[in-house]
Amino acid sequence: MATKRSICTGSICALVLGCATLAPPSARVNCNSGQCSVDVHVDNCVITAPDVHVFQSTNIFWNIDQASKQAGYKYPNDPARPGIWTKQGPLPPPERQNDWAYKLHDNNQDKGTFPYGVRVVKGSAACPDLDPSIVNH
Repeated sequence: MATKRSICTGSICALVLGCATLAPPSARVNCNSGQCSVDVHVDNCVITAPDVHVFQSTNIFWNIDQASKQAGYKYPNDPARPGIWTKQGPLPPPERQNDWAYKLHDNNQDKGTFPYGVRVVKGSAACPDLDPSIVNH
């Protein structure tokens, strides 16, 4: 009987520990109007930006948030290595607005999931890129 309890207790502990290590669901922004704002946050050189779900023709703006700006993060000013870029698919390249903003016009004609990249720098140091997606519905 003690063996059954040990196996049962071990199984429950493994289940609980397994659940505790699951990553949270990815963030998502829904773009349901002609303009959509996407916050980009950076903490200790770790970038956080959501998947962008587009339901109609829209201008998407990626803005580095105030806390990240104050910490010294910005988009690189390098056309060869931009701050926001589309990785594949029919979407046009995003346009750099300034050190903290990018804009992309998504006409939402091509349906599907299209990865995009996010790159930021602090001084001359680049943070690891992030790879979320734009999803056209």
